[in-house]
Amino acid sequence: MGALDKLFAQTVASVIRKRLGEKTYLSIEKRLEERWSITVSDAIQDFNKFDAILREIFGAGADAMEYDLLHEIFSLQSSKKGASLISIENPDLSKAILATYGNSEKRLILNFAFNTPAPILDILEKCDIPKSTGYRVIGEMLDDGFLTESGFSITSDGKKVNQYTSLFYEVKIDIKLDVLIVQVILKDELLTESNLVKVLKGKF
Repeated sequence: MGALDKLFAQTVASVIRKRLGEKTYLSIEKRLEERWSITVSDAIQDFNKFDAILREIFGAGADAMEYDLLHEIFSLQSSKKGASLISIENPDLSKAILATYGNSEKRLILNFAFNTPAPILDILEKCDIPKSTGYRVIGEMLDDGFLTESGFSITSDGKKVNQYTSLFYEVKIDIKLDVLIVQVILKDELLTESNLVKVLKGKF
């Protein structure tokens, strides 16, 4: 499961429901439950399963449908520095990114964790965030997909502890005539492992 796909999963599911209608969405949901006992959002993160159900329902038209659905959410571009840049097209996802980076504690955590993947306790200590609120805040970012696991470290007593990192190398937020424009640059490996990105590139 790609970290970027987890971040986008709920938005993709919402767009599918809106674009294809409630009846079709429920048909997709039912088949996923019957075959693998998973939700639409879970299947999007494990895209082979989602793709299989769309092909079962729509046949060869699934390719174009997947591309159109995803293109409504994000597009791929190149920055002036040659890095791969993702432009967020979905307003709800743009607002979620803005809200996350507008929160001072979450922004501290994300900026620190990008440069230095670390266990949760270390992140909170380095960012000087109280544990009482810090675990809740990090839990929210893990659920929403803004933080992802990145290996592990070994404690002094020999235990493995998961390390976490943030997805975005750079976030550009602009507002023009009440239109929110969000562009993000990711770590290369996170972009490469995303099945949703592969669909837009025609390489899935």
